[in-house]
Parts: sequence; C-alpha cells; structure tokens
Amino acid sequence: MTLETIASQLKEFDENIILIFAFNATGKTRLSVAYKNLTKDVESGKHTGVYYNAFSEDLFVWDNDEENDGVNVHLNILPSSLNQFHSFLYEDEQAIMDKLAMYNPTYHFRLNPYDDLEKGIESVTFFVEGDEDVPIKISRGEERIFVWCFYLALLEVDGWAGEQDAHIFIDDPVSSLDEHNIFITADTLFQQIEKYYDKKRIIITTHHIGLLSNLVIA
Repeated sequence: MTLETIASQLKEFDENIILIFAFNATGKTRLSVAYKNLTKDVESGKHTGVYYNAFSEDLFVWDNDEENDGVNVHLNILPSSLNQFHSFLYEDEQAIMDKLAMYNPTYHFRLNPYDDLEKGIESVTFFVEGDEDVPIKISRGEERIFVWCFYLALLEVDGWAGEQDAHIFIDDPVSSLDEHNIFITADTLFQQIEKYYDKKRIIITTHHIGLLSNLVIA
C-alpha cells in the first residue's frame, strides 16, 4: 500500500482524532507530506492545515561560530512561509516561555529578528540567567523541546493556524527526548487535542509506544 493511498484513507476517516504508531524509517514524515499535498485547496493550491514534522525541525540550524571559538554560537532559523508570523513571537516571547515552562528549562533565550521584522526572526541566542552576554549551545534534546514549543506558540497565531484550520498533523515530536520529557510532550499534545478536537482534525504519528500509550490513556 502506498503512502498516497494511506493519506487518502486518512482523509476519508470520519474521526477528528487519529493516532498512528509506526516504526522509524517506515515513512511517517513522507505520509505527512502526502497528506499535505492531498488536502491542498483545489482552486488556490494553499495548504488547508498546519504541520509539524522533520521539515519543521530542519528549519533550525546551529551556527557554532567555530572561527571565533563559539563566542557567538546561535541557532539560525531558515526562511520559510512561517516567517511572516514570527512578529507575533518577537512581540511576545512569553508565548514561547509559557510552553517551555512545563519542561523547566535551565536556559533563557533571546530572539534575534532581521533588520526588517516583516522578514521574521533570523536566529535565537541561548544563555544562562544572569550571564546573557555569554551565548551557550543547548543539548539536542533541549533544542528539540525549544523548536516544539516555538511551534506550539505559532499555533496561537490566527493568521496561520486560524486560516489553515482544517487539521493539525504532528509527526513524532519526541525525537532525542528522555522519558520524562516524552511524558511532558504527551501532556502538551493532549492539551492540543482537548482544545481543538471539536473544531479540527488532529493527526499524530509516533514511533514511541510510551507516547502513544500516554495519549490513549489520557
């Protein structure tokens, strides 16, 4: 069975909450892309829903500033269609902090916009409280959590999730996370389900049986 066929079957399901378990390397990310292409508006070609997958994570790339021994290490955000909504986050960094709070981060961050804020946020600098002039590099797990919370904050932007409101497709948001943070991520997912289940379709895929179990039990 092709991914396009599975995507077509998902589209026909008469359920608003769909949980999919599949092992790594079986095509979960490609399924999210197939579903995105299948559900585009026929006339305009625009996406009808919003997505979080490996492509979302790949927009965040470290600049280790190796030529200067990491003096200005920071996390770049590659340009995408989401940049037009970044101003919401720049004007309200607390929106991200509110999502991060559940994970008890040991770092703080600073959003660095382009000179023209309409172009969005160019990078993120991380630092320890009380030493904000010394940039740090956070761990892979911490990075994944930050990117996930960045995305969760963007879901509050009406111009994005409010217009592309047919569905939310979330593909495996727990890579590189330990068991404790996987449990917390399950809670953030349940919050999305609780908030949107009667308004839009939510599709969640994962390779992690613990995450799936937590969502089913919840």
